[in-house]
Parts: sequence; structure tokens; C-alpha cells
Amino acid sequence: MKINKEYYHLNNKYNKRIILLSDVHYFSKKILPDLYNILDSIKELKPDYICFSGDIVDDKNIKDQDMLIKWFKDLSKLAKVFIGLGNHDFYFNHETEKTYDKKLFGELDRIKNVYLLDNKVHSTNGINFIGVTLPNDYYDTAEDKDDLIYFMNKKYPYLSKGYNIMLIHSPYQVAKDSVLKEIKCHNDIDLILSGHMHGGLTFDFLKKILKGRGFINPQKGFFKKYCYGKYKIDKTNIIISSGVTKLSKSHKFGVFSFLYKSEITVIDI
Repeated sequence: MKINKEYYHLNNKYNKRIILLSDVHYFSKKILPDLYNILDSIKELKPDYICFSGDIVDDKNIKDQDMLIKWFKDLSKLAKVFIGLGNHDFYFNHETEKTYDKKLFGELDRIKNVYLLDNKVHSTNGINFIGVTLPNDYYDTAEDKDDLIYFMNKKYPYLSKGYNIMLIHSPYQVAKDSVLKEIKCHNDIDLILSGHMHGGLTFDFLKKILKGRGFINPQKGFFKKYCYGKYKIDKTNIIISSGVTKLSKSHKFGVFSFLYKSEITVIDI
């Protein structure tokens, strides 16, 4: 398994290291060797915090959940772990309501040093980690910017003092200057951590040329912006992970996953 490490040095105020992982898309123990390779790499990086910006699981019918829980237990021995939720973490319950697996994520949340941030905040050492769970139908409506602005202004009209880090699965709208500035608390957001775009399925050697654009993204557009990398709007840094998984091995195109590296994003603040 090949792993790509992306490094971002934002400031030295807190002297803390954050690891960002996104889009694990766990579906069975078949990907455990890859996950433990990632864990070994993270151990060498000596992080203070590990953040997941959503899509921990691939769908509702995942197998070997106990092994995923064990991996998180091992991960939690390295640093505090914060989990945000993404669209693949949700599924239709009896075809009436979209929800996430409360049993599985409840087990993860009960692990010492692991925190499920389902529209919750965890504060530590002057840093506030905020997990933004967007409305269940947000991804079904092509990520309408007005829906995002309305939700954010209702749920987060203000933020606490300190260094505010938001885990928002999709950067598609929030990384746009015109959208972010419509969110009331945007001046208090120091860092947004996202994924969702799978790097636009862009090969690493082309990233410097395409400058954040990807071949394709979940909105079914081609050469769209905000698929990976770092952006800045006023004081807010936005970092988009290319993800652990580019093509899920549970799907028919997963056979081509070997063409892409998993990404570990390293952020020093």
C-alpha cells in the first residue's frame, strides 16, 4: 500500500500536530492491512489529535465491525480522535428516515480518547473541535448553497473563543468565498477540515498542475475546484484531504484502487 503525506504548517501558536483522515469507506476486514499501515505511519508522525472528516464506513451493510472498533482503539492510544460524519455514514432506516448506525458509532464514541462529534463540540487546550453533521438531504439536493447557509446560521450562529476547527465532510460550497462569508460565524472559524471529493481522482503528479481541480467529483462535474489542497478565505484556512480511499474496494471499480495512494494530511498549528 502506498501512502502520500501532505504537510501544512499554519502557525506555531499552539505547538500541536493534527492528523486529518477522510473517506475510509470501511466495509470489511479486507482493508484492515491498509488501515494498519496507516496507523503505523501516524505513529511515526507523533500527533496530538487525529480528525476524521466523514465517510468512516461505506454503507449500512459493513462486515467485521468489531475489527473496525479494534482499529479505533489502537488509534486512540496515539492521540485524541475526533469523528465527523459524512454522507456514506448515513443510510435509510426501513426506507423512511436517514440515520447512521447508532450501535457502531456509539461503540466508537465509548472508546476512551475517541469523540463522535455529531453536531457537538469538544474543547481541549484552547482548541475547539466542532463536528458539523449536515442535514440528511443536503447531499441528495446537489449540495445547495442556500441550504448550507441556512443550516449553519441556525445551528452555529456564534462560536466559542479559542482556536475553532470545523470538521465538515464536503468542502464543495463552504470553500467558496461568497458562501463562507454568508455564514454568520465565519470570522470565528480558524480551520475547516474536509474530504468527500476523493481528490477528484487526480493522480499525485498532476496536482501541482491542476491546482486543486479534479478530474471528477461527487457532484458529477469535471475539472471542478476544491477537490484537494489548502485554501484561505480571510483568516479561515480550509484543508481538503484526498482521502484514505479513492475507489472503494467494495464496488466494481475498486479493482483500480491500486492506481491511487492513500493520503495522511499533517497539519501543525
